[in-house]
Amino acid sequence: MKNQENIKLIKAQDSHKAALKNMFQLYLHDLSEYTMNLDVNADGIFESNDVDTFYEQDALIPMMIEHNETIIGFVLLNMPPYAPLGYDYWINDFFILRKFRGQGLGKLVASELFSEYKGKFAMVQLKKNNVAINFWKKVLAENGLKYEEKEVVDEGEECMFQGFEV
Repeated sequence: MKNQENIKLIKAQDSHKAALKNMFQLYLHDLSEYTMNLDVNADGIFESNDVDTFYEQDALIPMMIEHNETIIGFVLLNMPPYAPLGYDYWINDFFILRKFRGQGLGKLVASELFSEYKGKFAMVQLKKNNVAINFWKKVLAENGLKYEEKEVVDEGEECMFQGFEV
């Protein structure tokens, strides 16, 4: 597929913090389509301190997705104690700008993530977000990963959970 070369997953540095915060707004906007629990404040901003927290805790790993040296997304990865009991990693958030979706770039990023971080992974998607659920099912299948899947309630939201080992 086109555009698959020059894709990189890099650990976010302090210099990426503003870009990550801005992209997190776009991510929350996308998620707001699937939940009634995300609203903007009076200034039109989704309030969240998640990004700051990822820069304050060693067990939280913020990563940027670059394509041709341009930031096109991010991955927020949790390790214990911020991962579910019995898991080494929790894929907290995974986002790619819409114009770069459908080109196989997300699958490449996920494969790079799995090659760099070995162990037991867990993640959830909002149950109404069929696009994300189907994306992850394809990614897991294409990487030959067997996974446990079940419906769960996470922070009051109906979600699909997947657990697997890399």
